[in-house]
Amino acid sequence: MQGQGLSQRTITERIRVINQITTATGTDPAALTPQAISTWLATLPSAATKNAYFTVLRAWSKWLIQSDHRTDDPTTRVPRPKTPAGHPRPVTDAQLDAVLALPLRQDTRTKIILAAYAGMRVHEIAKIKGEDISPVAGTITITGKGSRTDTLPAHQLILQQASHYPRRGLWFPSPKDPALPVRAKTVSRVISDAFDRADAPATAHQLRHYFATSLLRAGTDSRVVQSLMRHESLATTGRYLAVDTDQQRTALSALTPTPNAIQRRADAATI
Repeated sequence: MQGQGLSQRTITERIRVINQITTATGTDPAALTPQAISTWLATLPSAATKNAYFTVLRAWSKWLIQSDHRTDDPTTRVPRPKTPAGHPRPVTDAQLDAVLALPLRQDTRTKIILAAYAGMRVHEIAKIKGEDISPVAGTITITGKGSRTDTLPAHQLILQQASHYPRRGLWFPSPKDPALPVRAKTVSRVISDAFDRADAPATAHQLRHYFATSLLRAGTDSRVVQSLMRHESLATTGRYLAVDTDQQRTALSALTPTPNAIQRRADAATI
C-alpha cells in the first residue's frame, strides 16, 4: 500500500478495517465472499460507515487481484451502501468568539486559529512545522490527505501566531517523543474541550466547515473556496458550505426580470 502513495494514516485505517471484518466473519481476508461482506456491512451502525468500509474492501480486493492473490473482486457483487447527503455544520461566530475569549493555553489557541482560518484538519495541525510558515511570502504549506502538499496564502492571524513558535521544527511535538508530532486525536480533543469550557459545544471539524462557509458568505467564489479547502472536487466543497436565508434572498433579488416577465393587469389571461 505504501507503493500506492497512501499516507501512513490511511494505511493504518485500512488494516484496521480488514482486521475487523476478518475477526467478525472468521474468514481469511484474501477469501472474502460477497455474502460475508454483505452480512458484515449490515451490522455496521451508520450508512456513512458502511460506505467508507465498503470503499476499503474494494481497494483491498483490487490489491489482491493486482498481487495475484485472487482472480475476482467480490465487492462487484455487493451493492455499494448509499451515503446520506452530508449537511454543513459550521460553528457560529458567537461560538468561536466565546472560545477565543477564554484564557487559553497558547497551543490551544493556535490549533483553533489554524482550523478556523486555514481550514486545516486535525492531522494536518498536528504535523505543522516552523518551515511550513513563510512570514515574508505570507504563505502556509499544508500536507494533507494522500500526502498532497499545497502552499497557500496565510491569514494574518496565522502569521501572528507563528511568532510564538520556532522557525524550524514541530510546533506541537509529542510529550512522549519530541521528535514526533502530537496525535491527531489529541488535537481534536483539545479543541472540543475548549469549546465545552466556553459552554459552546463544537468539534474541530466544524471549524473547517466554518472556514469554508465564512469565505462563501464574504462573497468568495466557490472555486476559490475549493482551492483554499484543497478539495479535488467542487462537489466535496459543497458539503461544507452552509447557505442561509438572507444569502438566498440576496441572490434572488439580483435576478432582474425581463420586460415581459412583469405582468400588467391588462395583459392577464388574454391567451
